[in-house]
Amino acid sequence: MPRIFKTALRWTLWGVAAFFVLTNVWVWSAGWGRLTTDASQVPPDSIVILLGTNQYMPESRVPTGTYQPRIDATIELCRQAKVKAVVCSGLMDQSLAMAQQLEAAGVKCPLIEDPYGWRTLDSVVRAKAQYPNEHIVFISQDWHCVRALWLADRAGLNASAYPAGFGSGFSVWRSWLRDFFAKPKAIIDWVMGDALQTSMPANEGNHLRR
Repeated sequence: MPRIFKTALRWTLWGVAAFFVLTNVWVWSAGWGRLTTDASQVPPDSIVILLGTNQYMPESRVPTGTYQPRIDATIELCRQAKVKAVVCSGLMDQSLAMAQQLEAAGVKCPLIEDPYGWRTLDSVVRAKAQYPNEHIVFISQDWHCVRALWLADRAGLNASAYPAGFGSGFSVWRSWLRDFFAKPKAIIDWVMGDALQTSMPANEGNHLRR
């Protein structure tokens, strides 16, 4: 291979690596000082956005390791803080399952199903459209929360996060690796115009469970 092509390839690889590192640092910076597991630090009357995830691994009944910790964190926050409402945002089956489990656990605040939060971007844009003047608290794992906060900043939302833990058997490293690529994609999605994955308008589609 001619030297000029080797040099070009080397600089291209360095450029790609720098893009991934810098975009990850940028997105991670959105979470600095804004993640807390202390319920007393959560502003009263906040709207909680519980970000969706699958309860079980595909084609099995093995827990994913992300679902139940998010449910537990939401229950704990609702017990310790004055929460205005919990929005269960995810795919239709995720939204329904989360709302049902919170209801069964005795969560007293209003539960709202958002079955059109098909990805983090959709959940954030829909939160902005439906709760523009509220303080939003995202609940998910920390690596996911910072991405939601970065997107919330782009949308002009006042937001913080209450991170959940991880279930037994969960591969933290595999999840972090996946999110390493998801963070640059969040920036690309924002640059491309924050297009939703569903035709449902952002200010419609949510419904009060009780």
